[in-house]
Amino acid sequence: MIKKGFFTKFDEQFSLGISTDSNEDFIKILELNVVVHGEEVKEYIKRIYKEHPKKNDILWFYIEDNSTGQIISSLTLLPLEWQFEGILLPVCEMGFVSTLEEYRGKGLICKLNEFYERVMIERGYLLSCLRGIPYYYRRFGYEFVLSLDERFSLSPNQIPSMELSHIDIRKASRKDIGYIENQYNSNSNNFLISNSFDTESFYFKFMNDSFDDSKLSAYIIEENGKSEGYFLIGRSFDNEVYTIITSQLSATQMIKLLQHINENPKKEQDLNLNVAEFSGFGKYILSIGGKLQSNYGWQIKIPDLKRFFESIKVVLENRIEKTKFNNLSKTVIISDYKQSIELIFIKGKIEDIKIERGYPDAEKCDIRIPGVILLKLLLGDRTVDEINHIVKDARINPSSKKLIEILFPKVNSIPDTYY
Repeated sequence: MIKKGFFTKFDEQFSLGISTDSNEDFIKILELNVVVHGEEVKEYIKRIYKEHPKKNDILWFYIEDNSTGQIISSLTLLPLEWQFEGILLPVCEMGFVSTLEEYRGKGLICKLNEFYERVMIERGYLLSCLRGIPYYYRRFGYEFVLSLDERFSLSPNQIPSMELSHIDIRKASRKDIGYIENQYNSNSNNFLISNSFDTESFYFKFMNDSFDDSKLSAYIIEENGKSEGYFLIGRSFDNEVYTIITSQLSATQMIKLLQHINENPKKEQDLNLNVAEFSGFGKYILSIGGKLQSNYGWQIKIPDLKRFFESIKVVLENRIEKTKFNNLSKTVIISDYKQSIELIFIKGKIEDIKIERGYPDAEKCDIRIPGVILLKLLLGDRTVDEINHIVKDARINPSSKKLIEILFPKVNSIPDTYY
């Protein structure tokens, strides 16, 4: 099993390793990231390495130049757990990807990714996610799926000026964690995918005295002295907007939140906010005249679709249980044009899952969506019709359309990270 301390020479010039818990390799990795990403990442990375509750499971991959001993390329595997309609999925995030400029174009990230994916298989991670730059990670099989960064602008004069002295906002403390967890889990039930609540990781990421582009601060909204909701606030990675995550709030509570942000001494002429467009807060911002300026998404890869379907088969069975397909006995065939996944239903239960390699038989397939674009359907990001509007070789058997729509409905998700 590949683990901390792993080291291998893969050619005369380069070796690949995974940092141990000693500081020597990590200091070199830190220096590399500062050179590539700037001085501002230094404290962020150090804090994760030294303080994160999952630090023993975080793996820092690196490539070393044999002639100098210098670490010249690296990436990090960061463990997460996402909920998928009540099912827990082991997930890893790829972060802190760096290569010195003079060593780029030599396939070093490809080599690191190869070992990253070997570790995924060995440790049972079903899905990899990242928040990286546009396009680059498509070479490794990633696709933009699920909401990540949706930016609104709002003029201060669009914020209702009503007096709301009965509503107070205070900094959350450790004693509020139980309340936040209950609110968090209640809100998560409205979405397909969400971050599984982990108390210590939540405290690390969101319970900070101050906030910036790597840390968020949690606040409690009280109405007549009673806790009625919470919000998390930070800065975006480029430090241009406020990132806001909220529990379910009433209209007046959202007004109070906007008034609170607008009082911040760092306010801009317009409020610039990163808020999920489909969230209650996002919808409210639009309703009072806010404008959606841009959006971005998580980049997702599922290396082994058979293992993924084996993990979510109960979800698929539950989805058809109360429909006319509840007694389904049929082999549902889903193809990405390179392989076909056969879901063998017998009386409404998935009895077996098989993979057939190669170009699909159009007459046998229920649906064909090319490559990793298929993930947009499987993860509830887009409907078949929405995918077909852009990708014309996304094809569905008309007789199977209703079944596919029930098995894979479009449902909003709020995935997140503790890093």
